[in-house]
Amino acid sequence: MNLKNFRLNIIIRVLLIMVLSLVLAFVLIKTEWLFTPIVIGILLISVATSLTWYVEKTNSDLTQFLLSIKQGSFTNIFKGTGKGSNQAQLSQAFNAVIEEFQKISIEKESQYQYLRTLNENIGISIISYTGDGEIELINPAAKNLLKKPYLKNIKDIEAIDPALHKAIVTLHSGERQVIKAYIKDEIIQLSLHVKDFILQNKSFRLVLLQNIHIELEQKEVEAWQKLISVLTHEIMNSVTPIVSLSSAINQMLHNEDLSKLPADDQEDIITSLQTIENRSKGLLKFVNAYKDFSKTPELKITDVNIVSMIERLTSLLKPDLEKSNIRLVMDIKARELKVKADHELLEQVLINLIKNAIEALDGAENGEISIAVRRAGARKIAMTIEDNGPGMSKETIDRIFTPFYTTKKKGTGIGLSFARQIMKLHNGSVTVQSELKKGTVFHLEF
Repeated sequence: MNLKNFRLNIIIRVLLIMVLSLVLAFVLIKTEWLFTPIVIGILLISVATSLTWYVEKTNSDLTQFLLSIKQGSFTNIFKGTGKGSNQAQLSQAFNAVIEEFQKISIEKESQYQYLRTLNENIGISIISYTGDGEIELINPAAKNLLKKPYLKNIKDIEAIDPALHKAIVTLHSGERQVIKAYIKDEIIQLSLHVKDFILQNKSFRLVLLQNIHIELEQKEVEAWQKLISVLTHEIMNSVTPIVSLSSAINQMLHNEDLSKLPADDQEDIITSLQTIENRSKGLLKFVNAYKDFSKTPELKITDVNIVSMIERLTSLLKPDLEKSNIRLVMDIKARELKVKADHELLEQVLINLIKNAIEALDGAENGEISIAVRRAGARKIAMTIEDNGPGMSKETIDRIFTPFYTTKKKGTGIGLSFARQIMKLHNGSVTVQSELKKGTVFHLEF
């Protein structure tokens, strides 16, 4: 805005009003003219009106401009055409400022949309809440992790997992902690990080949650594989000579004349050596089974139709199902769902899981196994194998995939560990949900 021109316009109009007022007074006092005072009066009113309009118009534009800034509405355009050069310059100045605000507003909106998209698509769960616990922000990843579509207060997490809620509210700002959470009958490992900040004199706490269960499982499998490798090496060095020597002595005693020894002693020697040989062979077989687990199998990837595989396996296991009086329920929406996988290894995983379900229902009344397969997105296939058996405790669920851990009298404890290892090699996953007296569900994702 050109203040010099604005001041000059005001001064000219004020001087005109003063001059016209003096002339009008002179004419009224010194003359007896009739029409001249009327003309001067009209001119005086016109100049006063012009001055009023000029000042009010400038004030109106300035008010409208300030309101536009206050309300964040930068769509107004000030037109100065036909209103004098000074008014045109003022309008140009307003338009230039509004244009700059428009650029800032667009940039701000772009940043907001960028942060919003990032917040909605980032894999890390984000929760922000105020000092009184009211949740201001929770992204989709956090809703999926906590299996809650809506959370109003941070106290709502206590109903999901009390230990997780306690860690969130008691952890100091900037601290990290790995916590084991039990969410919807599933145990997961979470990396928890909190940060306190103040915005517009209001306290906030930012909570970052990341599911590191898969990474920890992979590290666990690798650690067990290293341990198994060492154990098998040491045990094999000890067991092999025992088997060889006991077999040789047993054979020698059979060929020798044992007539000189008492009959009881002869029988004891033979029985003892046979026991040593059998137990040594059993231990050797046991160690070989674990040795096989420690080796990472080489995958032979082909196109595998999951639906055909399940139908073939259930047909193969039909005698076992009928023998145990178990009802099989199939929920498969498509006739063909293909994945890239090793046919034999994947088949072995499914056999293990179905047989586990059959064994869990041994002796149960109205036993039922449900197998469901569906698409879970454009590039994923999900499968569930569910039984209505006795279920498992939290402690058992926590250790069920640990190598060598078993709840069966004759089990080796490598079936589920092997299943998880195979699924990892296929970039898939296998998890379990279970509750005592409410059955068990194994979830597989390809």
